[in-house]
Amino acid sequence: MFKKVLVATDFSPCAKRALELARASFPQAELRVIHVVTVDSPFTATEALLELELLVSSTWEDDAVRPGHEVAQGNPVQQVIESAKAWGADLIVIGVSGQGGQGLGSVAEGLVRASAIPVLTVRDP
Repeated sequence: MFKKVLVATDFSPCAKRALELARASFPQAELRVIHVVTVDSPFTATEALLELELLVSSTWEDDAVRPGHEVAQGNPVQQVIESAKAWGADLIVIGVSGQGGQGLGSVAEGLVRASAIPVLTVRDP
């Protein structure tokens, strides 16, 4: 059903779970992973790219073909939506930790509200 799945990550355990779930749930889909660096990010764009490469290689360590990945800068909601549109994604996947007890995180909620592309939120167990 879904041919192109964009997975947004902030490198949290919940985001890693979302990536693993996307990989397992959509084995025939082409996956792409994105991280967005903001002004208050703990990573520079270069550090984020290295971290993203480690995440992808550890998740797909036994596979010869690995998903594409990218680092963007700016507003996470806008950047994920723009990337999904530009790439032609059918689905966006994002992890939500549920910390704070208010439901979705701000980025996940923003994606759900603003994206014309379906968004699958994956809760940390």
